[in-house]
Amino acid sequence: MEKTSIYGVIGDPIHHSLSPFMHQLAYTELKMPNHHYLPFHVRAERLAEAVHGMRALGIAGFNATIPHKESLVPLMDALDPMAELIGAVNTVVIDPSGRLTGYNTDAYGFITSLREIFSDPLRDLDILVQGAGGAARGVLAGLLQEGANRITLMNRTLSRAEALAERFARSFPDQPVRPLAWSNRLSGCRLVINTTSLGMEDEGAEVPDLDDLEAEAVVYDIVYAPPVTPLLAAARMRGLRVENGLGMLIHQGARAFEIWTGRVMPVVAVRQGLREQLGVASLGEIM
Repeated sequence: MEKTSIYGVIGDPIHHSLSPFMHQLAYTELKMPNHHYLPFHVRAERLAEAVHGMRALGIAGFNATIPHKESLVPLMDALDPMAELIGAVNTVVIDPSGRLTGYNTDAYGFITSLREIFSDPLRDLDILVQGAGGAARGVLAGLLQEGANRITLMNRTLSRAEALAERFARSFPDQPVRPLAWSNRLSGCRLVINTTSLGMEDEGAEVPDLDDLEAEAVVYDIVYAPPVTPLLAAARMRGLRVENGLGMLIHQGARAFEIWTGRVMPVVAVRQGLREQLGVASLGEIM
């Protein structure tokens, strides 16, 4: 009999996560009945305890979402080069001996999903990234590796944006990231990327002023639940192109799936299943 393999996702909150649905659908499509993926609500103060528990229970691996990505780094026995560059972990492999290896698939997931809707070269393009947490690290790494060299990083705590900009300056000295204090008026950008949790249900997000954005601007919100955040709704009202985090979720998950199982996630079937789960055929349909 084939061994049962347990995977999961940890976060706080975790009730919104579509990762369990996505991975279980992939297991079904690929006829992998002994694989299971579960959500685990883990508070920040209990992260180390939870990780040790997963290792003790023989769980094969897990994903991490807000607020654990950066805090996982010192708990790992080894880091993949991308996770080391980013300084955050969103995918963990636990081998049979209990050794923990941290990966980061956010950069891959973000760039792959961005290229599905936006083919323009990123070099010399004005880009605004909101937020300086673990998700922002993955987005910045992806943008910088694609050659972006005019990135502004906006965060409510300016010192966090400054520290993150300095971190990436060491690896990309010719592509400086400009830190900026938070503003609710966005201007002069071709691409706006929100990496914060603002816009998730119960967050009560204030909608920024988008009147000064270029007419061809694209607004990308990595939040996918709800599928239309206040930011995306405001951008669509102005006739701007928009994208939510569903594509990034799928592609970062597909990379994690491959790391864990060695198999390719059936992305087309997963995307259709997630759209049905959200009750929409496409992002445009719900605007």
